[in-house]
Amino acid sequence: MTFKQLFLAVAIASLTTAPVAQADTGIGGGISYVFGQGLAVGVKLLTSDKKDKTIASVGLDYMLGTGTWRPNVGLGYLGDKVYGDLNTGYNYQNGTWDFGMSAGVADSEDK
Repeated sequence: MTFKQLFLAVAIASLTTAPVAQADTGIGGGISYVFGQGLAVGVKLLTSDKKDKTIASVGLDYMLGTGTWRPNVGLGYLGDKVYGDLNTGYNYQNGTWDFGMSAGVADSEDK
């Protein structure tokens, strides 16, 4: 198994099993700007659904300019129905890691 396949398998497993493992996991969807690559749209699995908290995220972006997928992990903030994060992801097109920032809507609740 190559590193790319392993990373994708871990990302998919995290997206599908985390809601079972943690009851207060949040989910979000939004837009990302990937430095040097452009815009992307994607979904995020957030470590919490409580608003006004620092969160970690696991996501999957679709790069609009290249038509490729970008699994990513990040750290951010969950507000009232919105999130923002800084993330790093694996670019399958050129086989490198890149950095981005994301913002979007999320399912947040009061503490």
